[in-house]
Amino acid sequence: METHEIEEKIEQARETSDKRIGLTMAIVAVLLAVATMLGHRTHTEEVLIQTKAADQWAYYQSKNTRASMHADFALLLSATTGNDKLAEQFRTRAEEQKSGAEEVKTKAEELEKETGATSRRATQFDTAEIFLEIAIVLSSICLLTGLRVFWGVSFISSLAGVAFLVFGLVMR
Repeated sequence: METHEIEEKIEQARETSDKRIGLTMAIVAVLLAVATMLGHRTHTEEVLIQTKAADQWAYYQSKNTRASMHADFALLLSATTGNDKLAEQFRTRAEEQKSGAEEVKTKAEELEKETGATSRRATQFDTAEIFLEIAIVLSSICLLTGLRVFWGVSFISSLAGVAFLVFGLVMR
C-alpha cells in the first residue's frame, strides 16, 4: 500500500468514528431535550401547587378571622343587648367557621407536601440535564482532540443523566 492510500484509510476510519460520536451526541441531545422539557413542566407544576397552597392558607386565615368575628359579635350581643338567641346564632356561625377552617388547613398542608414532592422531582430532572450536558461536552472534546477516552467517559455521564431522568419519572 502506498502512503496516500494509508492516509485515506486513516481518514475513512476517523470519519466513521466521528460519525459514531456525532450519533451519540445526537441521541444524548434528544435525552437532554426531554429532561429539560420535563424539568420546566415540573417546575411550573410546582409553582401552581404552591399557589394553591398559598390560596388555601389565605382561606384558612379568613375563616379563622370570621370565626373570631362571629364569636366577638356573640359576646357583644350577649353583654349589651342580652339577646341570647341572636348571640347563640353568632356562636354557631363561629363554630362552623372554625370546623371549616380545620378542613382548609388540612388541604393546605397536603398541598405543601405535594409541592415538596414536585420540587424533588424537578431537582431530579435538573440533575439529569446537567449530566447529559456534560456528556455532550465530553463528546465534543473527543471530536476536537481525537482522544476517545472522553467519548468513553461521556457514556458514564449519559448513564447518570438517564438514571436521574428515570428516577424523576417514577417519583411521586
